[in-house]
Amino acid sequence: MSKKQRREAHETDRRITIRWKVMLALSIILIALGLFVDWPPPQEISVPNTSSFLIILGGLLGAVGLLTALRGE
Repeated sequence: MSKKQRREAHETDRRITIRWKVMLALSIILIALGLFVDWPPPQEISVPNTSSFLIILGGLLGAVGLLTALRGE
């Protein structure tokens, strides 16, 4: 590989690392908001509870972040 290709590969690896770290940080924040903030009950019955929604969304985002981290290695 040429020097330019190695530099581009390193830059791509760095970007992937930043992305999965951001995804994991956001997932931790969403799960913490879902667990520790007292949200008012939903106004409509068909709307899910805010806490459970944030926990599920944080879990999904965390799973995607972990899969991205595993794919990058």
